[in-house]
Amino acid sequence: MDKKYAIQGIIGCVLFGIGDWLLGFVNPDKVEGDTFYFIAAGHGTDYADWKILVTMVCAVIGVLFMYQGCVHIADYMIDEKDKAGAARVFAFLTYAWLVLHFIVTINVFAYSYICKNVGSEESALMSKNIDKVFSPALYIAYFLIAIALVDFIIVIARGRTTLKKREAFFTPLTWILIIGLISMIIPVSAFSKGLYTFCMNGGMIVWLVREICRGEI
Repeated sequence: MDKKYAIQGIIGCVLFGIGDWLLGFVNPDKVEGDTFYFIAAGHGTDYADWKILVTMVCAVIGVLFMYQGCVHIADYMIDEKDKAGAARVFAFLTYAWLVLHFIVTINVFAYSYICKNVGSEESALMSKNIDKVFSPALYIAYFLIAIALVDFIIVIARGRTTLKKREAFFTPLTWILIIGLISMIIPVSAFSKGLYTFCMNGGMIVWLVREICRGEI
């Protein structure tokens, strides 16, 4: 991978991460009722109206940069067919990342807006209905992201990339899990919630920065 693509990937993940942090950095108290899982965990109850614009704009701009960083992970592949396949897999990852971001943002914003302007019961009902509509797309997005991240580990371990096999232990998924684990270990707060929502982007950033520092790109 050319360094310029890694830098673009970092920029994209930072922009996505800003939006995710804004979504997560809120009152950590759990929300009662049958609501969207993200809201039930405490996210979104204090969601300021201006955050929706910042979050969406960051995602739309960020995906343009992130696409370059993710798709060019395929450059690590040795075989040309593997390169073509990896490019498609990571393109789907990028689109799935954007879809996931939008679904969560829309649900959180709708819940917060209705809660402040109508009532908590109405907002919980709306959240449940929105979840029913978008949950299939949400599950598909998570599935596509997981497939891409796990597949990358497998191809490295099988020696089908220019990376050493031990690098299978230090892929983006490794850093995502570490950051996510830290967010769950530290005391529950707005910071821990923000860190949790940031973990996917943070994991990609750590991996890309590490690759640049190692001189592999």
